[in-house]
Amino acid sequence: MNKGKQASFPSISTVGTLKILTSELSTKVWARDRPLINRISFEERSAQVALAAPEGRSASGLTFVSNGRSEKAQANVESIRLRHPALKQVELFLADPLATAAAISEAVAGEDLRDALIDVSSFRREELLMLLEVLRTTKPERRKGCDLVYVSAGKMSDPLSGNVTQCRSVVGFAGEIWPSRPTRLVVLMGFEIPRARAIIEAYEPRYLVLGMGRESESMSKELFERNKAFFQELKSNYDNVENTFEFSAREPLSVAAELTEALSKGAQSNVVLAPLHTKLSTIGVGLYAQAHREVQVCYAEVGAYNEETYSTTGGDSYVFSLSELFGEA
Repeated sequence: MNKGKQASFPSISTVGTLKILTSELSTKVWARDRPLINRISFEERSAQVALAAPEGRSASGLTFVSNGRSEKAQANVESIRLRHPALKQVELFLADPLATAAAISEAVAGEDLRDALIDVSSFRREELLMLLEVLRTTKPERRKGCDLVYVSAGKMSDPLSGNVTQCRSVVGFAGEIWPSRPTRLVVLMGFEIPRARAIIEAYEPRYLVLGMGRESESMSKELFERNKAFFQELKSNYDNVENTFEFSAREPLSVAAELTEALSKGAQSNVVLAPLHTKLSTIGVGLYAQAHREVQVCYAEVGAYNEETYSTTGGDSYVFSLSELFGEA
């Protein structure tokens, strides 16, 4: 592992992670008027937080959508528009990461984020990391009182998506790549073996580190068993697996700390992180990479998603204070 100052992340008990029932969103996160930032997609859970606002409570803020979106996604967009007509619609470009990063940065820069509710449930992982970077560089007084909310998935389809069309570093997380050093690829395994294999083949790492979601901190027993099976299958396919580790599916700061431990030993290398699990664990990867700027975070773009049966809405949701997540409170 590259030498340097080791980041110290606060224990999760100090962060005030709030696990609530998704059915309680109306009373738990909408107890007062507040701005909303969300990402609307074809998933039904992408609209859950916005639609949970009590009757008569219409939020201002931003709603991010895909350009060239499907009919299913457009139906969700229309339902949110009726519920929150003051939301500004911002289009993102699935195959143009630079344009997407610019759109997120410019849109967020123009908003008053104080006391905002940021629904991270349906941002693509690449977009979520871009948003995290924008929020990190925003002055704390401009985002005071922000909460992140995540609606978990219930059941998930197999397969989730089509073929990988490109592997690339995430804008803002390019890291420092030295041609003289070997590559150490860290894959936080999710529910898509083809996506993981595509990343491994693209980076051709000398050292492969595989992470699996911890059973006690998984979203559900069913999802844990699927993740475990995929992890074991992937591990059996490669003979360059240097080591394995477990991580939390729902506690970002735990993930950052677990990565610190997993990467604390080993020869100097170009470290590349591939977050393929939950959006909350992806935030943990982002926090680690923000504290270790030499580390690169990668993303595998796919050609299509299995929209009809991609996921159902889970029974649990999670709420975090953004300031506490950044260690500012």
